[in-house]
Amino acid sequence: MIPAIIPFYKNHEQLRLCIQNLERQTSKVELFIRDNSDDNVYFTAAINEGLLRFLNEPCEYMLIINQDMYLAKDAVEKLVEFMDEHPRCGIATPLQLLASNPQQVIYAGAKEAFPGGVHVEGTIDQFSEPMQTYWANGACMLLRKQMIHEIGFFDPNLKMIGSDSDYSFTARSRGWEVWVVPEARGLHETGASQPSEDPKLELIKIDDVIYFCGKWLSGDVYRSLAFEGKMLGPESVDWIRKQILEAREQKLSRLSPSA
Repeated sequence: MIPAIIPFYKNHEQLRLCIQNLERQTSKVELFIRDNSDDNVYFTAAINEGLLRFLNEPCEYMLIINQDMYLAKDAVEKLVEFMDEHPRCGIATPLQLLASNPQQVIYAGAKEAFPGGVHVEGTIDQFSEPMQTYWANGACMLLRKQMIHEIGFFDPNLKMIGSDSDYSFTARSRGWEVWVVPEARGLHETGASQPSEDPKLELIKIDDVIYFCGKWLSGDVYRSLAFEGKMLGPESVDWIRKQILEAREQKLSRLSPSA
C-alpha cells in the first residue's frame, strides 16, 4: 500500500478527479487528505502532516500529489518499479502533461529553481528514457521513506512554493538521486505557484522566495546542485533579491493602504 498525501484547497471537482484516478491505480494507495479550505496551513505543513502520519507505517514509499494532478492508472506502479530498481533514487516524479493538451509536456525535469522555477518542456514524443533532474516538481513526487528518515521533513519555513526544489537539493546533497520517469504520466491543470488575486497569498510566496534565496544562494552548494541557465553571479542574485523585496513592499501596501 502506497500512502498518497493530498493538500486540498477548496476545489472539490479537482479533488474528485484526483481521487478517482488514484483509486484506479494498479498499485493500491491509501489516501491522506489535508483539508486546507478553512484553517489553511498551506502546502508544506499539509505535506508534513501526511509524512508524519505514515512515517512509522509499513510502507517503503509515500506519494505527494496535488489535487490538480490526475495520474494515469499505472503511474504509481511505474514509479515504484523504477525506484525498486534504483536504490539511490530518493525522489521519482512522472511526466506532467498539460490537461488541456495531453501531447504537451509541461514538466519533464527542471532547470532554474530561483526565483520562479524553470521546467523542461516539449512534446510527449521527446521523452522516453528516465533521466536524473535537479529538482522534482511538487505536483507529484514519490518519496522513499528511508530517505525521509535520513533527511527529515520539508522545511516549514517555505510555506507554499520552493519547498519541492529545497527538498530535492537537500536530498541530493545527502547522496540521493532525483529522477523523472517518462513511463509514469499524469495530467496537470494549474499549480499553487500561479499568480493569485489574494495579496496575502502572493506575499507568502514572495517570502518563500526570499527565504530560499537566503538559504541556498549564499554559498557554493547551490551551484553544485542546480543548473542555472543564466549562471547567476552574486551581483545578479542581489539585484533579483532587491526586486523581490520591492515587490514585497508593494504587496504590503495593498494589504495596508492607510499605512
